[in-house]
Amino acid sequence: MDKTKLVTQITDYVGIIGGHQITIENVPFMASLRLNGTYHSCGGSIIHERFVLTAAHCIVPNRKYKIVVGTDRIANDGELYDIEKIIIHEKYSNKTYNFDVCLIKLATPLKFGRKVAAINLADIKMKLPKNTILNVTGWGSTGGDSGGPLTKGNAQVGVTSFGLGCGVVPGVYVKISTVRPWIKKTITENLFD
Repeated sequence: MDKTKLVTQITDYVGIIGGHQITIENVPFMASLRLNGTYHSCGGSIIHERFVLTAAHCIVPNRKYKIVVGTDRIANDGELYDIEKIIIHEKYSNKTYNFDVCLIKLATPLKFGRKVAAINLADIKMKLPKNTILNVTGWGSTGGDSGGPLTKGNAQVGVTSFGLGCGVVPGVYVKISTVRPWIKKTITENLFD
C-alpha cells in the first residue's frame, strides 16, 4: 500500500481537523501551562480549586512554570497563578508515554466564575461506544495542545498525550477512568500539606 493512500485512509477517521474557535466561557476548565510564567508550553484542565491536570511529558525538570486560567488567548491575558507542587504519576514512562499524567498544585485557590471552573472527571461507569463524538480542546498550536482535555459532555474522559503531526495519525489520550483513582488519592494526600 502506498503511503499516500494510507494517510488518506487514516485522516478519513480523524475529526479534529478543521476545528473552530470558541470562547473561554464555553470551556472555563481550560488552563495554560506557562514556562517562566510567559511562554505557553502545554494545555491543562482545572479539576479542583487547587489542582490542574496535564500531561507528565509537559514537565521538564529544573524549569519554572506558572498556570494561566480564564482566557482563550495565548497572549498576555487571564489570571496567572504560582505553582506550589508538581506531581507526576509514579508509573509515567518517557519512553512509552504510559501514565502520561501530572497534577499541578497551585499555591493559592482559583477564583471560580464564568471564565474559571472545574470539569468533572469521567468514572469507570461512563461508556464510550465506537464512533462516540468527543471534544478536544486546545490552543491550536499542535505541540502546545498536549495536556489538554478530551471531553464528552461535561466530563473529561482523556488527557492529550501525543500524536504524529497534525492529523497524520490519530491522537493518543490517557484514559481518565484508568487514572482517576490516582488523581483522587493524590489530591487527598496533597491538599493540606
